[in-house]
Parts: sequence; C-alpha cells; structure tokens
Amino acid sequence: MDPRRFKHLKAEVSGNATPEQIVDLDEVVHDVLYRQMAEVALVRRTEAAVENRTCPRCGSHDIMLYGRDKNGRQRFKCRDCRRTYNILTGTPMARARKPEKWSAYLGYMADHKSIRGIVEAGIGLNHVTVWRWRHRFLRAAANDNAALLSGVIEADEVFFLRSFKGHRGWVNGQPPEERAARPRGWGATKRGLSSDQVPILTALDNAGGVFEAVLPSLAFVESALGGHIAAGSVVCSDGVKAYVKAAVKAGAEHRRIMVPTTTPSATKLEPVPTRKRAKGRLGLGHVNAHHEQIKTLINRRCRGVSSRYLESYLGWHRAMMRRGFDGLVLLNRALA
Repeated sequence: MDPRRFKHLKAEVSGNATPEQIVDLDEVVHDVLYRQMAEVALVRRTEAAVENRTCPRCGSHDIMLYGRDKNGRQRFKCRDCRRTYNILTGTPMARARKPEKWSAYLGYMADHKSIRGIVEAGIGLNHVTVWRWRHRFLRAAANDNAALLSGVIEADEVFFLRSFKGHRGWVNGQPPEERAARPRGWGATKRGLSSDQVPILTALDNAGGVFEAVLPSLAFVESALGGHIAAGSVVCSDGVKAYVKAAVKAGAEHRRIMVPTTTPSATKLEPVPTRKRAKGRLGLGHVNAHHEQIKTLINRRCRGVSSRYLESYLGWHRAMMRRGFDGLVLLNRALA
C-alpha cells in the first residue's frame, strides 16, 4: 500500500470509525496477521534488534548497522568482536530460508499433520526440509519446562524403548549398539526394566505446571527434581526412595500412593467391589493421563521417535497442552 494512502487510512480509522467497524477491522487484521505471521514476526524482531543492539556472540552493545543480506534482512556488525550477524543469528531458525512459507507450514504443524501430509499439501517443500524445520521449531520448545512446581505435585516415570530411528549406522557398518537392527514393533531384547528402556521423569502440579526430563537412568531422579519443588508442597509418588529424598531436600511433604493390584483370576473368583472416589483424595491420575497422552503422540501419531529427539517432542506436547496453542506460539518461541 502507498504510504500516503496508509497514513490517510489510519487517520480515518482513528477519527471516524464506529465501534462496529473497529471490531470488523480487528477481525480482518487478525486474519491477515495469521496468514503473514512469519513476515510480521521478522519485522518486529528487526525493530527490537535495532532498538536494543546486543551482539549474540560476545554480548557487546557497540553495534552498527551493516547493510542487508541477500534475503533483505537487516545486518549488524559488532565493533568489539568484528563479526556480523542478522536478526536470526543465535536462534533455532538461523540460516533458515523461505520465510514466506513458515506460516503455512506452522499451520499444518499445529494441526498435527505428518511429514508426508505436509509434503502432499503442496506448499513447495520436500520431506527433508519439512523434517528439518520440524526439529528447528521443536528445539526451542524442548527447554520450555516449568521452573518451580508447588501445591500438590504428582511425580512418576514412564519408559520408552531406546530407539535409533533413522540412524544409518547398521547400513554403514558402524551400528550405535552391538545388536541387529530392530524393525518397528519389536520389543526390547531384555526382560523388564533395563538399558533398553529410556526413563522420562514427569512431575506436574495442580496449577498446570509441568516438568519433564529424559534421564540416563532412574538413579538421576533426585538430581533432576532438585530446585524444581517449592517448599511446603505435597509430593505424591509411588514411594520410590528418590522421590522421598527429593521432597525432604526441598522441604516438602511426601505422600506414597498405594495402587491396589489384583490378578485376573482373583477378580473372576471374587469381584472387587467398586468404591466412589473420595473428593480431594490424593492420587496419580493426572500424571498417568499425561503419560498416556505422551505415548499417543510418540508411539501412535509419530510412529516412534528416535531417543535423541525425545526432549523436543515432549516440549511439543507441553506446548499443545496450553490454551491458545497455534503456529504463532511455536514461531515466537523459536525467535525468542
């Protein structure tokens, strides 16, 4: 739009628009903003970078404007480290191209479309680009954990089979593990909990805060929870000593939740009478439901995920749980 016409339009809206027209105009602007979310986000980031000039490499504030790159983005140069950068340097989207297609891509990603589904949608991206963009956007969400949990906290762990999905080591003669390649759907090579399983710690409170961590083993439960439990909270778990120690160390109370178990044969012989759950009774229902949602995303929707990317997909799930989740949330988090 011509700058003079745009200035005239702003004056007309500011002085003569009725409340109904303002509401109608707001809907139009919101629709355009969503369709051009990437371009708008880059403009806002450029304005912020020009106002608060800080080198992403050395932290210096002695920055000067240094022309534009071939994509038309503003470049900067640090007078201290003598290096140049643009508005995407230091973010997961550094060196990413085709920003005009980010909006459409994020829309499909927010709708949980698969990589093949996005390619077949016809936005002009091949499967390699779609896969790489997914992990660029999820890389920022991986660290979006609750800093401190308070109130009633439910903590438990869930296990996923260690996976090297997509690894070419068995083809190249350098397998990541001394075993044969495992087709999808095959179970672990060892019975029970072993090195074949990757433990994921989940702790959530009744205010909606969620903390998750991929652990090397269960021996790291106590250290992972350190600093994430508020004093005076109530930690509910299945009674594993690591949870008790973490609660005591944080100055919180620990409650062991006993889940009654019955064998199928015993149930047939003598049915267990059902009792209505007492209101306010502590349990592990929320964390168990959370684990079921994670399994649905990773094992069913994504058909399995390589263990090295588990943290990224856990962050994606946490983002989807929040109200108002859409592609703009992922974009703003990646450009933060």
